[in-house]
Amino acid sequence: MTKTSEATRSNAAKTTAMRTASKATSRAPGGFCRLTLTINGDNYSVRPLPADFVGIRAFRLTKRDGEAHDVARHAHGAECTCGDRVFRRDGIDPKGCKHIRAARAVGLID
Repeated sequence: MTKTSEATRSNAAKTTAMRTASKATSRAPGGFCRLTLTINGDNYSVRPLPADFVGIRAFRLTKRDGEAHDVARHAHGAECTCGDRVFRRDGIDPKGCKHIRAARAVGLID
């Protein structure tokens, strides 16, 4: 064998190895993903909820201490189960509570 053919084989082997490594790293990662929404310094994990026949989109925002609020977008507007929305803003403030405003800001609801 000549030096040229050995070098060609060596380069071909390197190219094949690089392609194999490239394919291995370009695959989608396995496992799961997590969405965290930070509102005024508090982190909320975000989980989609099945929207009922009235709701268009719905999400559960859960703080680390377990406090959870459901935010939903319906045909007639956005709703949240937090006390601020229920007792202070319902029917008064169209912008909604901080949970609704944050969900709108990141595009979870419109």
